[in-house]
Parts: sequence; structure tokens; C-alpha cells
Amino acid sequence: MFLLLVVVATGLGATATFALTPLPRPVASAAVEAGKSAPFVGAWSVSMPTMEVGTPDTDYAICALPVRIEAANETHIFYLGPREKEADAAMALIPDQDGARWEPIAGGPVFFAIWINTDTFYLYDIVPETNADWGMPFIYRRCP
Repeated sequence: MFLLLVVVATGLGATATFALTPLPRPVASAAVEAGKSAPFVGAWSVSMPTMEVGTPDTDYAICALPVRIEAANETHIFYLGPREKEADAAMALIPDQDGARWEPIAGGPVFFAIWINTDTFYLYDIVPETNADWGMPFIYRRCP
């Protein structure tokens, strides 16, 4: 019985430790060409994973009220939030580190996207430079 308790307690401690560990740098999908607008086009749910056990992820957009991405041309996109009718300005997609920097042509913050598979990409509000920078992505999942 004591051995079982030690094994369970060790497992719970490891789970809590892993829950607080940031996500590692993702492996970019070879199925999606970085820097092209076509894969981004569509409706997307957006969430951010929590690092706490028992706390659900934070949802920023759901498929009933999604983020929409439209192609401006082959290498530029328009990003529309859940309640936006028109995009402000296009963003250039620039291949970088197996992903793509999103650089607004009208100026503003630069984002970084890396494809996990053809229906999921991670978006970072900075271009990741250290291991810790990969830890808190916005997770975009394609809506049906």
C-alpha cells in the first residue's frame, strides 16, 4: 500500500511539474509551405493553452464566431477578428525559421506563425528567439 501511495504521489507531482512547463518549439509541418497565403484562408477557432492543471484553455474565438483570414494575394493576408467586417490592412507573409512572420504593411506588431498540420498553426506575438518564447502560442484550429 505504501509503495502504491509513493508511485501515485510521484505521478501527481510529475503531472503538476509538466503542466507548468512551457510547450517546446513545435516541429513545423512539411505539408504546408511557409509564407504562402492559401493555407491560412478560412475560418479559425483560437485558444491559448493554460499551464495549470485543471484550468481549461482560454478561448479567444470559437467556430460559431471565428477569426477569418482572407488572401490579399499569394503572399499577403487580411485578418478579421470575430466581429470585424473589414480588415485594416494586409499583412505580408515572410518565410522564417520553418514558419512565417506576419508583418502588417501599414506598420504595427509583427507576429510569427508555424504550421503544426494542415488544419492547425501556432501564432506567437513575437518572433521566437529563445526556448521560453515558444511556450505560449495562440493555437489556431480550422473550423469545419
